[in-house]
Amino acid sequence: MCKNYTKFVKEFEQRISELYVENDYSNLVFLCIGTNKIIGDSVGPIVGNYLKKLQNEYLQIYGTLDDTINFFNAKDVIEGIYQNLENPYLITIDAALSNSNNKGDIVLSEGYIKIGKALQKSICFYSDINIKCIVGKSYLEKEKNIKELEKVSLAEILGMAELVANGIKNVLKKSNIYV
Repeated sequence: MCKNYTKFVKEFEQRISELYVENDYSNLVFLCIGTNKIIGDSVGPIVGNYLKKLQNEYLQIYGTLDDTINFFNAKDVIEGIYQNLENPYLITIDAALSNSNNKGDIVLSEGYIKIGKALQKSICFYSDINIKCIVGKSYLEKEKNIKELEKVSLAEILGMAELVANGIKNVLKKSNIYV
C-alpha cells in the first residue's frame, strides 16, 4: 500500500538528526491522532500502540486504541503536554484524506496542522513534524468523507500503521534515541 516508505524514512531521519544540532528540546512527543470507531481514521492510535513500549523519560507517546486523541480532546491533551514538559518536540501522526496525494502515501510536513478537517471541524496547532497517512480521497461534503474513511480496509490501515511505526523505530534506534 505505501509507495513512498523509503522517502518517508529518509525525510524523518533527516529531521530527527537535526535535533542533535538544535538540542533545545526536553522531550520527543508523539501525538497519535484518530479514533478506534472508524477504521480509516485509526492509523494514528494503532501507531501509538506500536510505539507505546518505547516510552521513557525522554520519549512520550500520546494516543492509543485504548486512549484516543481526537477532535474533542486534542486541545486539552496538547495543553497538558505543554504544561508538563518544558520544551517538547511534537510529532503528530494522523490519517488524512487528500486530493493531491495518492492513497497509501506517507507525507511529512512541519508547522501547523489541522485535525478534524474531513468532518468540517478543525483544530489547528503547531507540530514540529506532521506525519500524514493518506487513506483516501477528500471531498467537499462531510458525508462523503465519512464514507471514504469507512470504506478503508483494516488490512490497509494495519499495514500502513506497521510501516510508519517500524520506520519511526528504526530511525530512533539508529539515532540512539531509544535502545
